[in-house]
Amino acid sequence: MERESEELAAWAAEVLNRGLLSENREEIRRAFVGWFVRHGGAGSVPAQITSPFEGPDRPDGTDDPDGSEGPDASRRSDGSNGSDGSNGLNGSGGSGGSRGPEEALVEVEGRHFGAWLQSGKGGALTDLFELIDRFEQTPWLPEPTSHRAGPTARSSGPAAQVPDPTTRSPEPAAQVSGRTAQHAGHPTRSPESTAQLSGPTAQLSGPADRQSEPPVQLSGHPTRSPEPTAQLSGPADRASFGDTVGYYGGNYLGPVVGVLNQHTYATPPGVFVVPDPAGWPTVEDADLVTLGVRPAGRRSADQGLPPYVPRDIDETLRGWTARDRLLVITGGPLTGKSRTAWEAVVRESGPGTRVYAPAPGTDLRGLPALLRGRHGTYVLWLDELEGHLGEHGLTVGLLAELKALGVPVVATMGDDAYDTHRFEGGTASRLMTLARSERVRSGWSEREVERLTGLRDDRLREALDRRGATSVTQYLAIGAELRAQWQRSGRSNSPHRYGHLLIRAATDLARCGVTGDIPRRLLEEACRSHRAGRPAEPPDTESFQEAVDWAVQPLHGVTGMLVPGAPLRVGESEETWRPYGSLVADAQQEAERAVPEAVWRCALEGTKYDTGVHLNVRATAHAVFSARARDGDAGAMHMLSLLSENEATALDWLRKAVDAGKTELAGQVGERLLGQGEAEEALPYLRAAAEAAAKPDGPRARLVGQAHLVLAEQWLRTAADSRDMAATHLLGDLLLGRGDLSEAMDYYINAEMAGYAPVARSAAVSFLLSHEEEAAEVLLARAAADGDERAADLLADIRKPRQSLEEAADYFAGDGMLDATHQAVVAEKEGFPEEARQGYEQGHARGDAYAAYRLALLLERQDDPGEAVLWYRKAAGMGHPAARKALAERGEDTATVGE
Repeated sequence: MERESEELAAWAAEVLNRGLLSENREEIRRAFVGWFVRHGGAGSVPAQITSPFEGPDRPDGTDDPDGSEGPDASRRSDGSNGSDGSNGLNGSGGSGGSRGPEEALVEVEGRHFGAWLQSGKGGALTDLFELIDRFEQTPWLPEPTSHRAGPTARSSGPAAQVPDPTTRSPEPAAQVSGRTAQHAGHPTRSPESTAQLSGPTAQLSGPADRQSEPPVQLSGHPTRSPEPTAQLSGPADRASFGDTVGYYGGNYLGPVVGVLNQHTYATPPGVFVVPDPAGWPTVEDADLVTLGVRPAGRRSADQGLPPYVPRDIDETLRGWTARDRLLVITGGPLTGKSRTAWEAVVRESGPGTRVYAPAPGTDLRGLPALLRGRHGTYVLWLDELEGHLGEHGLTVGLLAELKALGVPVVATMGDDAYDTHRFEGGTASRLMTLARSERVRSGWSEREVERLTGLRDDRLREALDRRGATSVTQYLAIGAELRAQWQRSGRSNSPHRYGHLLIRAATDLARCGVTGDIPRRLLEEACRSHRAGRPAEPPDTESFQEAVDWAVQPLHGVTGMLVPGAPLRVGESEETWRPYGSLVADAQQEAERAVPEAVWRCALEGTKYDTGVHLNVRATAHAVFSARARDGDAGAMHMLSLLSENEATALDWLRKAVDAGKTELAGQVGERLLGQGEAEEALPYLRAAAEAAAKPDGPRARLVGQAHLVLAEQWLRTAADSRDMAATHLLGDLLLGRGDLSEAMDYYINAEMAGYAPVARSAAVSFLLSHEEEAAEVLLARAAADGDERAADLLADIRKPRQSLEEAADYFAGDGMLDATHQAVVAEKEGFPEEARQGYEQGHARGDAYAAYRLALLLERQDDPGEAVLWYRKAAGMGHPAARKALAERGEDTATVGE
């Protein structure tokens, strides 16, 4: 060990001397001064380090000028370790030899390093390794001759030349006043008590002259052994922490006043102190979450971690402590690095082994001193190793000390961080080469999955089923994080409130049974459905696309809340997404929060793009709403009416929903009943719907009237069957009004044959429609003579000459919605097909399906069947029945015309 310390000390001295002639010399000086202060006390700092020289005017080749500093000086006081070179470093020592100035400096400064390394003070070895790691790239010293010539800035004449280390100079000594140069706390000496410093530069000569140097004193202390040392105080004063005195850089020809600087060294900010190892937790008691293992979701009744699933690399790690002292487990984000590393610790450690898991930034240099001489076994645990590197963390030196103490080190590291520190150079690269590294894969092998299923843990099973493209460990770790991110986005001042709604809509669609990827159109509609039933909210600050872009951003490099899916054309977009599995599982646990009925209806209507998905939604809805309906939920009854494919069953559930309190559905019940001819039953529902509105709208009032018409027809037929001629007359009018001309004429004739004269005008109208003008005129004349003014007006109209086409064209020359089409029909009759085509196109542009149909007919007559079909399709797409029929006759599927 002594020989190793000597070599390390020489290496440190060499690095120090390189650094003191580099641009960062001040930083290096402070760093090495700090080492001596921490591990040797105030009196241990070599004068070369504290000399306030600037530039290249360093007194190269000199030995320790004050000689008494550090334990090395006390060891030399009896001549046992001085100029004979018995403790010399870097190859030589003693009074002879031809060493260069750099070599001499390494020897002198190296003795100080070596002495304190061998003193056994805790952390000295580790600390020195770190200093070397920090500064070993410092440029080499320049050639020795470049620092020996030239006067100093404050000297003149021969005495100003820097002497060769092997020569003496008879220059007068510089005097240091005993009163001003004394160390703090010592009694004041008389002015006569001066310390003599020989040599033109107030420095001792080189190593060859040590035996002949007179002792140098400060503060009037007694003369020590004839070593070339300048004393600041006796050995007992070394406890004065942080005081340094240096007198270098020029000739001293008179009294010199020394300025005393006292420094206090404390723990740097952010560096934590290592606690007493007796208080470290044992392997049995350690909290894995505190050690860095990510907690799983909190939905389970078991709040602890899931059982460990043995990984394939576990076998390769058995017995690692016998071969390796630093084990680094690497892997991608949340792949189970920490849990795997911990299992490696458990397998190789006894239950009483104590584990130390320091926080990043903890000063670990004192760790060996705390553990030295203690009984028991210990493990150093460094989760995310990159946070424990640097001058206060794990270094090559500290690892060597821990290895000597039998303390293994277990660490984890992300793949990117490991590659950076291992292969891109830097002080940690050498440490990484000494480590044994094993990588935990994100994907799970078949054997690992088999082990998982054998554990029968619900959380692991859920992770296996819902993980998607992520791993089991990633699912368990990321789930809680995604849930927290989503919940935070729902606060009132969040910039991602639309994103919050987006994830809610996506998870609700999954709860409805929408399996797989969700098309953009369906997801947008689900968002609108969610908003429909909510009170007015502040406008969103982001668009749908911006919400998607935020939601798909991976968290911790693993996954986003929304996962992009495979392309699927639905509507105008092929984009699809699905919510991450853990969010769906979270949503399914919210039993108290039901999916809004509007979202269910959206899912039922919007999944027709896939029969399998649509059937799954229907089955899921049946299971959900049947249970609720049995509990008297009116909304559930309504949903069952929508789900039923049997009209009678659907109407039955709808009536139950109204009776259970969902009165807004009364109009639907009445309309369905009316459509089935059950006007008597429909009327109360229709009336209730009409009366529920503050002001009845047209459709509701019309349905009430329509129900009355149905009832009127039913009762009028009953009366007509009883030979009531007035009822027979009214029934004929009702039938004529809806276009049943033939049946209406039968009732009119029956009334006329029975001698019911008031039927004359109605019968005349039916004759006019049948082009039986003469008979109609006879009947109108009779009715007019009986005082029927409407009959008289009709009689005058039929006696007018027939209207010409020009007059019809003038009549349709207005700007009504249908006028353009009608005017085109007249133009076609007049023999102007091009003018007719323009009119039909104009009518189609106004939304008249009949115009498109008429244009198709015109094109057919012009022998242009291809374009005719195009216009048939346009008309059919607008719902025109004749156009649909024409296409069906040509073998086209009219069910898809409108898509």
